[in-house]
Amino acid sequence: MANYGQIISVPGLLAGADLSAYQYRPVKLASTAGEVVAATANTDAVVGILQNDPTDGQAASVAGVGSLSIAKSGTSVIAAGAYLTCNTTGVVATTSDNALICGRATQAATAAGDLIMITVLAGRY
Repeated sequence: MANYGQIISVPGLLAGADLSAYQYRPVKLASTAGEVVAATANTDAVVGILQNDPTDGQAASVAGVGSLSIAKSGTSVIAAGAYLTCNTTGVVATTSDNALICGRATQAATAAGDLIMITVLAGRY
């Protein structure tokens, strides 16, 4: 799937772990400055959506807040317009509680694993 959005990359970030299986998933800042790791809880403060598949120490291309990006769906149904958080497997899912959000769906998902366009956001639902 091509990414047709305006990507506002977060510059200078490295993978703080092997993220080769985390392309199009939310990432958060690691405890080591300048590194990102997979976001795997709705309490994680997401810095953006990983656009590439780096291994530990490689450059991480992260679509930051304000970008229109692709994200991997973790639930079978996501409606366009739904607010999104990340779940325990590191993919996006809808939220309706007091969770930290990572974006808002601009496309609907009909199956877990779908790649959908989202607007990358940060904050609390």
